[in-house]
Amino acid sequence: MINLIAHRGNNNHEYKENTVNAILASLKEDYISGVELDVRLTKDNKLVVIHDYTINRTSNGSGIVKNMTIKELRKYNFGSKNKPDRIPLLDEVLKKIRSNKIIILELKTEFDDITEISNRVIKIVKKYPKLNIYLTGFSHKLTSYLKQKGPNLKIGFANIIVTKKTVFDDSYDGYFINYKFFDNYETKKPLFFWTINRLDFFDDKDIINDNMYFITDKAYLLKDIKKSLS
Repeated sequence: MINLIAHRGNNNHEYKENTVNAILASLKEDYISGVELDVRLTKDNKLVVIHDYTINRTSNGSGIVKNMTIKELRKYNFGSKNKPDRIPLLDEVLKKIRSNKIIILELKTEFDDITEISNRVIKIVKKYPKLNIYLTGFSHKLTSYLKQKGPNLKIGFANIIVTKKTVFDDSYDGYFINYKFFDNYETKKPLFFWTINRLDFFDDKDIINDNMYFITDKAYLLKDIKKSLS
């Protein structure tokens, strides 16, 4: 099988994205190689796991994460009606993981000083040296700072656009690439392609290497695709 990463913990289960239950349920599946989740700072500088900068789409409330305290955020349901759930702290999620599978933390920094969120994430990640964690983001400033302050951590850069001239100099521990720019790049570091939810994506892919990982909301649909090695 190919290497699949559960995007925001999504898969064929009853839990909502970026909740503890979704993440743990995905990690239990043999065909899933890891999970990806998103991290943001609250008004009181707590690290919460959520993708959007507002809670409007993913909860029964509304508001901007950065302008709300953790106490305010936890008034709302981030799960379903039948499976209610509260917004998790990053520390709470990592504390419950008992797996050596890949855990990708994407730092969301639209409104934040990158030093604040980076320092807080690094402090928490260092508490879990046995977990296979990658830190990433879409800012060179962010990832460079992470490399400087966490030299022993795994840091990956997220490339928004990739061309034939893109150089993978292996200064990072992994690279995150939009699936539209898929190719067999000459790097031995892990390549994470996001976000693939259709089987036909693999129709014209002759070679899939062991260092390639595919981030998806639907790992259960892609799990039976055979892998062709170079």
